[in-house]
Amino acid sequence: MEGSFAKELYSESLQLSNAELGSKPIANGDLQDDGGSLWDDSVEELDRDSDLDREWQRRHDQFHTIGYRDGLIAGKEDSAQEGFNVGFKQSVLVGYNWGVVRGVTR
Repeated sequence: MEGSFAKELYSESLQLSNAELGSKPIANGDLQDDGGSLWDDSVEELDRDSDLDREWQRRHDQFHTIGYRDGLIAGKEDSAQEGFNVGFKQSVLVGYNWGVVRGVTR
């Protein structure tokens, strides 16, 4: 299960990086064929970059929210357990004395 989650999370990034690694290097002649501009990116590449940015932001927000909720739940559980421990210590003696009184009166 853990492997499939990581695969799902990083598969798109790995595919994109593998595609970029497989591309051929740019030579001086290639720049002139594209109009002579190094910054002449296609619309598809810009869309892909903006899609990756949106995906990154969405994942960041999602995991930030999950982490916040997990921390909040852990804090509540810790606080509740501590309160229970204090209350239990305070009530044990009272409960014991009440039980003794009830037992004697029967």
